[in-house]
Amino acid sequence: MNVTIEDAGPCKKVLKFEIPKETIESEFEKKTVEVCDTIELPGFRKGHAPRKLVEKRFADQIKDEVRQSVVSDCYQKVIEEHKLNPVGNPKFGDIKFDIGQPFNFDVTLEVWPTFDVGQYKDLKLKKKSTTVTDEDIQKALHNMSLRKAQLTVVKDGNAAKGDQIICDGKVEVDGSTVLEDNDIEILVADGFAVFNTGIPDLVTKLEGTKSGEIRSIDVKLPDAFVKEEHRGKNAKLQLTVKEIKRLAVPEVNENFAKTLGFESLEDLKSKIQKQVEIEKRKWAEDDLRNQVLDILLDQTKFELPEDFVSYHTGKRVYKHQLDLLNRGMPLEEIQKQTENIKNASAESVMRELKASLILDKIAEKEKIFVTENEVEQRIADIARAYNTDTARVRKQLERQGSLSYLRNDMRENKVVNLILKEAHTEG
Repeated sequence: MNVTIEDAGPCKKVLKFEIPKETIESEFEKKTVEVCDTIELPGFRKGHAPRKLVEKRFADQIKDEVRQSVVSDCYQKVIEEHKLNPVGNPKFGDIKFDIGQPFNFDVTLEVWPTFDVGQYKDLKLKKKSTTVTDEDIQKALHNMSLRKAQLTVVKDGNAAKGDQIICDGKVEVDGSTVLEDNDIEILVADGFAVFNTGIPDLVTKLEGTKSGEIRSIDVKLPDAFVKEEHRGKNAKLQLTVKEIKRLAVPEVNENFAKTLGFESLEDLKSKIQKQVEIEKRKWAEDDLRNQVLDILLDQTKFELPEDFVSYHTGKRVYKHQLDLLNRGMPLEEIQKQTENIKNASAESVMRELKASLILDKIAEKEKIFVTENEVEQRIADIARAYNTDTARVRKQLERQGSLSYLRNDMRENKVVNLILKEAHTEG
């Protein structure tokens, strides 16, 4: 067997095989003998049918088995001899196979990159402050009050930024009304879309208006405008204000704390301080881990298998688009953002994959493993968090094919913990 290995791109190889006809004939002879020894034909005892009859009846089957056997054996032999680490499934070129002729075929495959890990011990890190300030507590109190805020009608006042107005509206093109609707809810905020038309300076256009007032706004209808014949045209948007609503935010005081179930405002602040402490500690720990990954990624340069990255980027883009659709974003707007979503997803996939490969390499070097007992303990923790039983969680993980991901995640966490333990951390 002769084989040549050619580079066909980042982490992509083409294996070109040349199998001599003697090898094919030898394999055909071996397969034919196997069939003759095991086949049972009418009128003959098992293994005693004439060879010519067997060949005549089973020639195509034997030929297919020889082809599959030769391709599989040769491919596996080259993978092992050259220590190639394939990604995904190989792609076989057109295969022309005849007994008594040399057998040539090509295989294209992607492989995991080879690289050396740089320095990962004694890293210099900086830990963010976990001190809870008065500003942190006031911010948390303000956010809590916003969650309890309610829209109230502004009876004698003017619209302001952040208000919500109820109005009747219509779109005019060349003096003719092409679209209208009643009781439209509009948020007085720049960029808010009315009749699917974003208005960059909407605050300026609506600020100061009163109930009963009519405001006229010049717009250019978007490509996604509902009536295709008017897309891209200049138009006039007329809004008749019927009602103005404003968010009434409750004052943070003793009464506010009691409505939330706390004994006093100080009791509420105490609870907030403890919660913010927990959040800041987690935030600081996550930041340290990100610092570790940033350093490892910055000092370890290698390319990734393009087809593999493209496949997982596509899956992530689809999931993100589905999430946006479920949140109510118009399909046209999602399609406009597709390229940005794709670029962001590809960058995220490449970062995660590179980090995972680097951490895996360090795990091998440091002989870091995850035991079955540790996996069972992690599954038990998940079960407790979701108030269910361990067997159900394990079954679900197995059904989703997620057990290997869980083990890998646990192993990566062990590696990062080792790096953090041996790092020099300021702060």
